[in-house]
Order: sequence, then C-alpha cells, then structure tokens
Amino acid sequence: MEFNKLFLTHLLSDSKLTPSLNIIQCLPNEYLVKPELEDSFLSLLASGYIKSCYPYRYETADLPCLCILYTVSGSGVFETEDRKLCLTPETFLFIDGSMRHKISTEKNSWNFYQLFLETSKSLFYLKEFHNKFGDMTTLSTTPYILSLFRRLTEIPEVLNRDNLIINHRLLTDLLTASILTPTASQADLAPNYLREMKKTMDRRYASPHSLTQFEEELGISKYRLSREFHTLYQVPPLQYLNRRRIEEAKRLLEDPSIAVYEAGRLVGIDNTTHFIRLFRKYTGTTPSHYRNSLPT
Repeated sequence: MEFNKLFLTHLLSDSKLTPSLNIIQCLPNEYLVKPELEDSFLSLLASGYIKSCYPYRYETADLPCLCILYTVSGSGVFETEDRKLCLTPETFLFIDGSMRHKISTEKNSWNFYQLFLETSKSLFYLKEFHNKFGDMTTLSTTPYILSLFRRLTEIPEVLNRDNLIINHRLLTDLLTASILTPTASQADLAPNYLREMKKTMDRRYASPHSLTQFEEELGISKYRLSREFHTLYQVPPLQYLNRRRIEEAKRLLEDPSIAVYEAGRLVGIDNTTHFIRLFRKYTGTTPSHYRNSLPT
C-alpha cells in the first residue's frame, strides 16, 4: 500500500488542521521506489519539511514504521497516554510509529522535518537511541545536520536504486550523529581549557557550576567557552552537565532504597520538581516510571 494511504488508514478521528490545509498537504512526500526484501538498506517510506500553524493536530496508532521529527523553528507537542514532550528547536524525536500518539501545535507556528523509516532495518538505531535518551534528545542545528535533512527530503523526479543507496548513507550518518557523542579523535582536538571544563563537569556533576564560574577559573570569556564547547561536543556546556546528571540519576534509581528526591539531590538537583522535569526532558519519562520499567 502507498504510504499516504497507509497513513490515512491509521489516522484517528480527531485530526484538526488549519482551514487552508488538508491532511494530504501536511503529509511528507512518499518514496515510490522500495528496496528488495533481501536488501539491507535503511530506507525511507516518506519524508518532508512541514510548515504548520495552529490549529494543527493529528493522532495515529499502529503505523508500521519508525518516525523522526526534528524541529527547526516554533514548537510542537508529542503526546502519548502517559507523557507529553515539548518539541522545541533542535529537539530530535525518534519513535516507533506503532505506538498511539498525538502530534500538535499549541497556538503557534511549527516548522519541522519529518521522516518515516522502514522498521526492520532501522530497529537497531531506535533501540540504541532509546537506551541513551528515551524518545527525544537535542541535536544541534549545524550546517551538516541541516544538509542531511535537506537531502533526505528532496525527492528526485526520477527514482532508482542509486537513490536508495544514497539515502542509506544519509540515514546512517544522521542516525549515527543522533546517537553518538563526539569521538575520541574529535575530543583530542579540544584545547586544554575545554578539556578541563568537561572534566570538571564529568567528575563534579553534583556541584553547582556556571559559565561565569568557568570564565573566572579559566580566564576565558564565558561566551567563547560556550561557543567552542558547543561546536566541539555538539551540545551547550550546561546542557551537557544536565545530561551527565540525569545519566548518573538513572544509575542511582536502579537502587530501590534511594528515593526519587534523594537521587536528584545526589546529582546536584535539590528541587525535586525541577529534577523530574529535567529527567522527563532527557529520557521521555519520569523517574518513577523509569524505575518501574527496570527489570526486577
């Protein structure tokens, strides 16, 4: 079945779009050339750059594919029965389309790239992604990342197997970039002051840190530190610190004797509400739900 027809088949009844649009106009362009069954390509079913504005909402379930949403500007919302994520610029959402979920805007415009991937060859990446981040992470809008999305959403008029091979390479690069932290060779290029900054956050993640503090300690402008750290490690420094704290909190939550509020305090986040909010942001779920999902 063609992807657009497949999507409409699984669309639930409460879709709502702006009066000037219909659901077909909001669907990505579909790929009509498919790999052979024996091929090992990562492949696209459909892709596009969606420009939406309020009201924009659709809900779907049992869609047999994987879905990537990458927000460029504005904001949207991803909802399931037990969680709600705000999709702001540079958020990279990677989900199994078979889960029941809702995509919507909340009284604003929202521009995003949307990719639908064939499931079987992409499951490895989905599992790796979810093991590290849950449903969502932040991926910096670098020229390289934007070029990958642009090429994946520009469907040639004439399609052949060469396009499938090119898409496989582009998807491999994109999914790898979303999962991996910078390689050792990249980190080796870091000047000593950035290495020292990162080492401090890695080892003393439970202590309070600020860009002003690093500026005073290292004698380098906080704006320069932030810019260079972001460029090298693909994440702003304080966001890196928060990720480090949440990763350590996940380890602490494996111990049932440690309460949720205590796990937050031990990683340097004394406000429990703020801790839960950050945990949900970086993992897609709450600390309690994460703990309950662990194997007994």
